[in-house]
Amino acid sequence: SKARQGNSLSPRKHPGPRPKMDEQARSLLEADVENRPAITLRERCRFLEGVAGVSVSESTLSRLLRRMGFSPKEGRWVRARGTSS
Repeated sequence: SKARQGNSLSPRKHPGPRPKMDEQARSLLEADVENRPAITLRERCRFLEGVAGVSVSESTLSRLLRRMGFSPKEGRWVRARGTSS
């Protein structure tokens, strides 16, 4: 068996940088945007670092939010597509 040969049983790591945001961090971020749509990207970066230990730049965070379906409108992040309640 593999384990006997001293090989780890965990799946191989994919090459390249690992994604900075895991599912938990994404859902925390999503909830935070819905709760506090108007805080700055800088504050949101600090929030993410505090709750998820994820360190991203403001530009990365901005791109990520857009990919998640949010867009900045009049100083707050709102869901761009889909229905907003």
